[in-house]
Amino acid sequence: MLSFEKILRDKLIPWSENATERIIVARTKMHPSAMPETVRLEKRALSGKRTVVKKERLYQNTRAMSALWPDCGLNEVSLFKMAVVLSGNVDFQLGKQAVLCGQGHFIFIPPNMPHPDGTQNISDLNKSTFCEVMYFYLYPNAVKCWISHYEPNLSIPRQLGNYLITHEHVIKLFQVLMEETSSESTQLVLSKMLLQSFFTLLLREINAGHFQEIPQGNENKFHLPDFEQTGNFSEYLHQYIQSRLYNRPTLEKAAQDMYLSRAQFSRRVKAETGKTFVEILNEHRIKTAKELLHDSDWTVSSIATFIGYQTPHHFQNLFRAKTGMTPNSYRKLSRKN
Repeated sequence: MLSFEKILRDKLIPWSENATERIIVARTKMHPSAMPETVRLEKRALSGKRTVVKKERLYQNTRAMSALWPDCGLNEVSLFKMAVVLSGNVDFQLGKQAVLCGQGHFIFIPPNMPHPDGTQNISDLNKSTFCEVMYFYLYPNAVKCWISHYEPNLSIPRQLGNYLITHEHVIKLFQVLMEETSSESTQLVLSKMLLQSFFTLLLREINAGHFQEIPQGNENKFHLPDFEQTGNFSEYLHQYIQSRLYNRPTLEKAAQDMYLSRAQFSRRVKAETGKTFVEILNEHRIKTAKELLHDSDWTVSSIATFIGYQTPHHFQNLFRAKTGMTPNSYRKLSRKN
């Protein structure tokens, strides 16, 4: 992963400083006047038959691939994707057109836009004998990134690293970047600012070790949480909540940490525990509150804050509903007994 840090620091972040001269947005119809000066645009045919892909699933059971164009080495995916030319020159087909450009260009690919599927060399052989492209892929709760090395003598590109970043701020920022840049009314100055922020935040997370390496070519074999290895989801869920009680765990964050979508996570919690995530969270909060009321001299307000309630009033109302008495009454009774 050190090479990834170096690429971010030495290439991607500096390039993003003048990104308005480097951004290419894939559209059904593109015009040379909308391209950076150093980019050539050529018409291309979408040859062969379009084949719909129905069953392929990737990370978090996501249906990413939607169609293939086998005869011209293209595919369509239902998610946002960004390609960055790290070195060499590329001949990158986008629908019925192709962009020919060199290193430092950012290619924004909206959902369902035909683009190279990774099975063929995309080097612009008139200008270079190889090229390297870094890809960023937006899953529902993760950003995937990897580097592909292309050469004419390679039957398939060589993949250099394959990583998932699941930090929620990285995911949200990349989503905003892709949506804003791909919109028809995009302002490249805004795209530049978002791109700089995304790479800066990504570098921080990489330096902190907040990433996960995926075995090459198979997202379904990345490291799974303990509950997937032991099969005891309920026990893992209770341990997860208790260990993070003081950080105000949310359903969204718990689902993300367990590599499930919000809907998948909610269904699994209900199916295996008979309760909702919030019900289990409140049970742990009340249990911990009882222990603190008995064992410590903390005020009710301090306990409420410590176990994650926004206000003491909210905590007292819930405590009374669950126990039939106020926190202070419980403290007196438990110590007397």
